[in-house]
Amino acid sequence: MKKLIIKISNNIHQDLKDVYLNPKIKANPNTHTLYLKDVNEFYTLFSPQRMELLRILINTPNTEFTINSLSKKLKRKQEAISRDTSLLEKYQLIKKTKVKQLVKVKPLYQTLSIDLSTKLSI
Repeated sequence: MKKLIIKISNNIHQDLKDVYLNPKIKANPNTHTLYLKDVNEFYTLFSPQRMELLRILINTPNTEFTINSLSKKLKRKQEAISRDTSLLEKYQLIKKTKVKQLVKVKPLYQTLSIDLSTKLSI
């Protein structure tokens, strides 16, 4: 699995420019960067409930979870887990797979790292 770096800023253009102007800069093939435009987007994506869901998925990568099993483990409604997993899948943090009537959920990364070193627009 890969490592995810989360950057909160609108500096994706500068990062791409740096790579373009300096071809010797090589991206780590086991790393992916997710750019969020501001802190509000970060708070929306990483609510305490979604962080707990991600923590469980990342810390138990060999466990097969379904929406139902996550609902029971987290003591939350299935609808809420389904909504949260859909958002996390939209940002490519997890993968959902439908097998008959079950929806299986697995993390796409083994670690998440948040980079706050760039200027934030609060």
